[in-house]
Amino acid sequence: MFAPVKMNTISENNQYFSIKMTLDSFSKRIWVKSFSCEDPLKMIKYLKNCCREHGLEKIIMPAAQEHLKSFEKGGFRPEGLIEGYFNGRAAYFLTAYTDPRRAKSDKYDQYLDNVHKIVQSPLKNPGPLKPGYRVEVPTTKDVNEMAMVFKKVFATYPSPVDQPDYLAAVLGKSTLFRAVKYNGAIVSIAAAEVDRDNSSAELTNCATLPEMRGMGLMSKLLQELEKDCLANQIDCLYSLARASMYGMNLVFHRLGFVYRGTLINNCHIGGNYEDMNIWVKPAISG
Repeated sequence: MFAPVKMNTISENNQYFSIKMTLDSFSKRIWVKSFSCEDPLKMIKYLKNCCREHGLEKIIMPAAQEHLKSFEKGGFRPEGLIEGYFNGRAAYFLTAYTDPRRAKSDKYDQYLDNVHKIVQSPLKNPGPLKPGYRVEVPTTKDVNEMAMVFKKVFATYPSPVDQPDYLAAVLGKSTLFRAVKYNGAIVSIAAAEVDRDNSSAELTNCATLPEMRGMGLMSKLLQELEKDCLANQIDCLYSLARASMYGMNLVFHRLGFVYRGTLINNCHIGGNYEDMNIWVKPAISG
């Protein structure tokens, strides 16, 4: 069973800054969705106060290059980069921590060694699926089965994909899903969460039943989602992959994605806080 996912999106507008952000009590973080500011230091103070008031530990803020120096002075540092994130412009993923323990990853060096090994391997296009397996666009009739797959694969997850009502609400709207079915039953799922305002999309919600792994199902799903995004005029495609999952990171590399940094203890997934590797598709983002 997933732990309850508690998120609250709030906005603040004043003479010094305007900001929209999500307070994520499950992963104990603030994710800044958008902002503009005349006084970065006042905005930083506001964010850190929000963290303390709500018992949160980390702030994540995609920011354009012109904001780097002012926010670095306020204690933020870049943990990654996504080219093309803001309608063709790069986004630096700036982070700050109100709990210094959250800023330290004991396995960071190990994960970085894994990335170095992965990027030395050749790119590889997915081959055809075996007989009996087919890629489909799931419908609202599939949401109960989709939720069960997510429950079987993840002990915890940062969004409520174990809830059929949530899946029905986002299916084909803010989130494009693809699934592999074997003899009519879903065995693998992936999605693209689309930000139409910025013409970007995150490949996410990647789940394959344990007994069905190693057959290239996820590679095929991600390839199909890439086509779906292009058909929807999405110019930037990226993913945040669990750094502990060597195979998943290898899949993104083989599909032509490029490593662009690691978000430390970014979210609660699979029962623990996880470092998340950023992978970006240059062919799309330019």
